[in-house]
Amino acid sequence: MSLDYRRIAMWTSGISCVLLLIAIATAGSAMSAMTPMLDPEQENVMRLDAGESEGAKLIDTHYYVALRVVTDGEDPTSDLRLVSGDGENEIEGSAPTGLHVDRQLSADGPIYRPVRIFIVPETGDYTLHNEGNSQLWLVDDYANEIQVFTNPVVLAMFGSCCLGLIVGIVAIVFGILTWRNRTQPDSKKVSGIVIDGRVMTTDELYRAQRGDTIDSSNAAPQPSVPDPFLSEQSVSETRPAAPPSSGAESADSEASEDWRGWDEG
Repeated sequence: MSLDYRRIAMWTSGISCVLLLIAIATAGSAMSAMTPMLDPEQENVMRLDAGESEGAKLIDTHYYVALRVVTDGEDPTSDLRLVSGDGENEIEGSAPTGLHVDRQLSADGPIYRPVRIFIVPETGDYTLHNEGNSQLWLVDDYANEIQVFTNPVVLAMFGSCCLGLIVGIVAIVFGILTWRNRTQPDSKKVSGIVIDGRVMTTDELYRAQRGDTIDSSNAAPQPSVPDPFLSEQSVSETRPAAPPSSGAESADSEASEDWRGWDEG
């Protein structure tokens, strides 16, 4: 059974539109739910003023981001140290990558910029020293991401958006297939080998396969084909008359001699 590309394209495009509308409808609620989770003022491990230090328990399977507020458009420096609880080991950390973007929760709000990324070698107590001249926030991004993506409203928005885009791509593919089938010329097929009650010749079959027009009026009359099953009447008509047998001839001659003897006495 052949697929109806047009019907599939219509159904998938409709489903894609519904899913994208759901994503748009839930976007406002999802952003409202995400804002407190991504706000360093509300979700942080430590918040240090200039010159302060503070200790906290850090987990080795999580990664932590140190943030500073961008002032006058200048790129803030890290100016910090993270050391183990006993003060013997200092955690160097790494520079932020393209995945760690600025965070601005409102149009007129402050811009929080990542300045250092930390992954501790083992779970334990660590002390963070702020050696800069501005406030410093240490945020557990791993825990925040888990909290965000387990929120039902956020899941509904991201899930409907992703599924809507995937189904939309499927609809586009089947739409292209439908358009290609419409633009291709209909192929001419030979529906049979008998036209107007007569058998087509090899030349006519070849021309029909090529799509040429066949004029049955100019075709030579076809000789009638004898019936392979003959009736008794046709058998008697076609069977030649059998010559008289010699026995019949001798019987006739004997009868004539008997009559001749009887007549002559």
